[in-house]
Amino acid sequence: MPAFTASQAKVDNGSKVVQINSGESVSNVRGGDFLVIANAIVEINRAYIGADNKGYFELVKTWPNSNQLNQPCIVIPTTAEFKTVIAALNEANTLVNNNYKAMQDWQTKTGTVTFSNKDGTTTTVKTLKQIEADNAAQLDAYHPFPWAMRKVEFEARRAANNEKYAASGFVHLGIGHSSGNVNSGLWTATSLGPNTFALGKSGAASGQVGDSKTDYPVVNIAGVITDINSIGYSPSKDLSLVKLPPAEDGTRTYDSATGVSVTHATSAIAFASETDTNKVVTDRVDMWGFEEFLREINDADPFVYNKGEIQSLATSINGIPTVSDTVRPITYFAWYEGDTTSRGKGVNWQTATESQRITIASDPKNNIQFDDKTGKFYQWCIRGRSFAGLGNGDWGFIEGILNTSRLTFSGSTLKAYVNPQGALNTDVSYLDIDKPTDERAQYVGFGATNSILFSDKIDTGLFGIAKYSGSDSSNTKIAVNGECYFLVCGTVSRLNQGAYHPSFNSFGAAKASDDKRWYETVQTFTYKADCFDPSKLLTGSGSIASVKSGRSDDRYYDAVYANGQGGVCRDMRYRASGLTDVDFAEADLSIKDGTYRGTEKPPFSVPFVVGPNSITTYISLGETKPDWWDDKILGTGSVTDLGTSKMYVYNQATGEKLFVWLSGYTTTSNIGWYLRTVKVEFASSTAANDNHGLVGGEYLILQTTSDKSLSKFSVSGDYTYADVIGDPANIFMCDDLKNGWIGGWCKDIPDGTSKNFKLTRPAQISQSYPSPYTLDNGANWIATPRTIDLTTNSILGVAWGVGFVTAINYTVKARVTKRSINSEIYGGKGGLGSVFVSAWSSFTGGKLLADSLISKTLVGTNTFARTMTYNLSQGSLSFDRKLPNSISYPVKHTPVDINTVDSSAFKALNYNVVENQQAFINYAYTELKNNGIDWGDDGKVHIADNQTTMPDENGNTVLVGTARCVEPLGWIKNDK
Repeated sequence: MPAFTASQAKVDNGSKVVQINSGESVSNVRGGDFLVIANAIVEINRAYIGADNKGYFELVKTWPNSNQLNQPCIVIPTTAEFKTVIAALNEANTLVNNNYKAMQDWQTKTGTVTFSNKDGTTTTVKTLKQIEADNAAQLDAYHPFPWAMRKVEFEARRAANNEKYAASGFVHLGIGHSSGNVNSGLWTATSLGPNTFALGKSGAASGQVGDSKTDYPVVNIAGVITDINSIGYSPSKDLSLVKLPPAEDGTRTYDSATGVSVTHATSAIAFASETDTNKVVTDRVDMWGFEEFLREINDADPFVYNKGEIQSLATSINGIPTVSDTVRPITYFAWYEGDTTSRGKGVNWQTATESQRITIASDPKNNIQFDDKTGKFYQWCIRGRSFAGLGNGDWGFIEGILNTSRLTFSGSTLKAYVNPQGALNTDVSYLDIDKPTDERAQYVGFGATNSILFSDKIDTGLFGIAKYSGSDSSNTKIAVNGECYFLVCGTVSRLNQGAYHPSFNSFGAAKASDDKRWYETVQTFTYKADCFDPSKLLTGSGSIASVKSGRSDDRYYDAVYANGQGGVCRDMRYRASGLTDVDFAEADLSIKDGTYRGTEKPPFSVPFVVGPNSITTYISLGETKPDWWDDKILGTGSVTDLGTSKMYVYNQATGEKLFVWLSGYTTTSNIGWYLRTVKVEFASSTAANDNHGLVGGEYLILQTTSDKSLSKFSVSGDYTYADVIGDPANIFMCDDLKNGWIGGWCKDIPDGTSKNFKLTRPAQISQSYPSPYTLDNGANWIATPRTIDLTTNSILGVAWGVGFVTAINYTVKARVTKRSINSEIYGGKGGLGSVFVSAWSSFTGGKLLADSLISKTLVGTNTFARTMTYNLSQGSLSFDRKLPNSISYPVKHTPVDINTVDSSAFKALNYNVVENQQAFINYAYTELKNNGIDWGDDGKVHIADNQTTMPDENGNTVLVGTARCVEPLGWIKNDK
């Protein structure tokens, strides 16, 4: 047995003194004994009691290893056996020859030997090898598997990582590929297979993009660092695949009131089941991320995995060959509920040799630890997970901000909460509160609120297991000590398997049964359900394998694209390290030069008529809600909402009805609608062939803003947009457009004269997409390519006649800012940027920022200094935390003097903002108008929350407001 054991010993690198902090007596320790601490064996010179009454050991040599704090130790009295031997030899000096064989056996054999003494007696002692074996056995009994990382060391590393990083997130993003590049380390390509996209470096020699320090992503989740480098992909360990659920086919409904999702036998049954709250899911958004959890390695669950990746297809772990893990069911490895393609490979730890175990455990990246208290091995494991949106549209809460909310698709029901899986076999995506016997127990989900979390080790940027009454025991089944966390990495907007139609199914991808697109086919699409009717669809079309798309952008429903419809939407792979001033500056530059990846809900436009039920200039839609009506935005049209049985467009939050001006165009920013109207009078004839059965009235186009869009989904980066050109009265007659479309309406109406038709958003490139037009109110459509002049953002010099209607398809960028309030400046004066001014039509000169801030397209053609930066005047910075809205202390700058009069313009002051540890850039902006002489600028930065108007120096009404970049830049470390 050891002469001494202690639970807490301290020694510093370079010191000869070991301090015993746990109070054990050192009286039995002698010089020459050996101290074992932190897997190292050192010789003791002496033991003594210090002035503080604590025990101390003085070592023969200085401690060569790292500082050790409160580590367990033992002392092995190896010298006692040697002293016995030496004494025996001294006594046997006259019998050396007789003891020669015993001496040889003592040096070379195990067991005991007997020496003869001069008085005729004998002495039996352990051999040298036996002494060594006994000491090793004593050491193993106290400190088994000395090659394994102990739990205490692993936890110390976690604590150091949590102190080092600002939040859980990506330590390194990895290297991406120019094919479908989203951001560093994330890219898409149809060659990867259906419903997938890639993380990390491809095996191709060319096309690699990014400046990551590693070829593959590396994540920090609750202080555990994990390489993502072999998930779902075997040819290259640097590449991993993200897998998404299959696209919708029109057979599933989701009831937002009850949280119930049902897959029906046919799409016809699904559409027949629709109610005000129960809708067929067609415009879905998926969410994906990584789940990390701690699991015990045992006979029932014996495998360990490369870097803890249970879905790894790596053929070896540190040179040890892997095999498919068939102990666990396929559901354990699933990316999504129903995935049967993601079984991982690993090494059976229980049958591995000692040498193999040592090799694997010696690599700290495999995240294997040994707990001396339980005598068991554990591995931190990671699983990629993706979730099909329960219903149509965006997710509710997915930001990992502490003390805020739960991870949920929608906050309307418990059943929308995302479920943890951890070490469980079953892959249930969402809560099912009707199954309390499930091994998760009742009401388990992910949360980010300390008061409801099972584990107290939650970190900013993460979701942990939520704690419900009666569910504590199940949380330990999910993961050891309930340590199971989810890192949200982003969202993807998905196309569906129905036929594409600009009004009824803008997210469809299939073609009509006659292999035609919507404007060519003889099939009739009158309702959304028609787009999913198998008899009206070309079998198999819309998929990658078919090479047939019904969309103008030729996209497929089972492909994942870098941006836009059917593409990566939010990229939430925020860096774990805290942002610096350089990061803010780089982000500001990317917003101004057009390279920042925007996100928005696309504008939605719809024609309607002010008919005989209207009251003065109010809008009435009669007794029946159209398909595009959204109660959450437009109200229910009930007596409670409006005081009348008719429906009006109004502000639900304030109850204010929306007035319609019957001439010109107006922005009602306080309500959130961008409304463009035109008055069209008809004769009083009732003949059907005269006015299509309609009485006289005003036909209007309602175009929503991104802030209050009727679109239920978001898109990012470049996306397909349509401007419809035509008289609203004619558009209303087109069955293919009267239910609205994603895009805008051009105020220039064809009248037979040659004119330029200005588009409503800045076009990215001159499209070659077919833009169909009709001359007979949609009875027949003809497709023809349109050329867009990018400088003027117009279709130049065409003479389209009265009654002409066309849909111009082109690519736009999602907006880079959203309205905000004036917030506290992060870093005080050091967080202020400079005043940026532009009227230039170049995308590198703030054109996209202007589109986001003032909804105007810059078309300035003068090549002289189209963008100008002004320094803030010294002395104008008398403020504490926010930009001042004060006559006495305005923020001043040199008055604008850019020499162009042919364009809208704007000025904006950028400043850094932090909210809930997330970093943003705010812009205090003002629209500029030139009166032919000057810009009416007063040289001041005007401060206003969100957006309003003000008169400039020339009496023109201009927009003024505050906006914020649409996505967080990353995390700021909270050192408080």
